[in-house]
Amino acid sequence: MNLLNIDQFEWRHYQENVAGNPIIDYWSSLLAFRESGHLEFLYRWEPNAHCHFHRHRAHTTSIVLQGELNVADYAGGNPVNSRVRPTGHRAHSEGDEVHREWGGPEGALVYFSLYSADGILADQLDVDGNIIKTVTVNDIIRAQ
Repeated sequence: MNLLNIDQFEWRHYQENVAGNPIIDYWSSLLAFRESGHLEFLYRWEPNAHCHFHRHRAHTTSIVLQGELNVADYAGGNPVNSRVRPTGHRAHSEGDEVHREWGGPEGALVYFSLYSADGILADQLDVDGNIIKTVTVNDIIRAQ
């Protein structure tokens, strides 16, 4: 499988444009799922567009395949750390970091590998950090 040949994948599109919030415009494609709780995804961001404000609850490894991915961590509703992950950058998280991610000027294509022993993957948050929705492995499987 060539991860750079994005036309071969089935994509789910997430898009929102709410006044006062960053533009949400990204895509996801589930590559693999194992009963052990391991999942693999491709995500792609439109140029300068964000994904939902969230917190990972699973162990997450990411590799930027194209473009660049911007990441800002939050604490108490305020950004505390911001960085740019260029093409080729690999990152790993044990989960629980509240953050925003968005594509750079050319957008971004990122591979994600997640592991969740309890089936909980992430919390989607509102601007105040309150949980809007908890995303589970079962949610992903049902959506496919």
